[in-house]
Amino acid sequence: MYRSQPLLRRSRPWSSDLPDFIQQLHAAREADAPPAKPAKKAKARRKILSKPLDVTDATFEKEAIAASNDLPVLVDFWAEWCGPCRQVAPVLEKLAAEFAGQIRVVKVDTDANPGLSQAFQIRSIPTIAMFKAGQLIFMQPGALPEASFRDLITQAIALDVPAAGAPAPNRPS
Repeated sequence: MYRSQPLLRRSRPWSSDLPDFIQQLHAAREADAPPAKPAKKAKARRKILSKPLDVTDATFEKEAIAASNDLPVLVDFWAEWCGPCRQVAPVLEKLAAEFAGQIRVVKVDTDANPGLSQAFQIRSIPTIAMFKAGQLIFMQPGALPEASFRDLITQAIALDVPAAGAPAPNRPS
């Protein structure tokens, strides 16, 4: 009880909702598939990064959100003094090299970029976020093991995110 209100606990961690959400998106996409559109001219490809890119308040929109229209973008909110952040850094460097061309990894120093910390309500570091098609599809505080990062990345690559403004199925509770 907290302030005379019962505390509710989730039966499973938030990250376990992602596979269910992916299945719902696929089912909705197949049910509402529009007719095929004629091919458009190829977009200019962004530079393929094999290591995490440091971004700032000024470059986040271009390097993370806009870039997520081409590739999923994994964002690591971190700080120099944070021990778990320093443990996650080599894992992200390894995965950025392994998934180069399939995903982009960017890092945001929360001490140097308080605007982003406030905008995304970062209360704990490290916090891991994932963007695809300009939309936030995953956010979780805390250090994750390499296997969880690998699973998150492969699911994000496979995920079909509806275009902005298109109706999406309800998220699982």
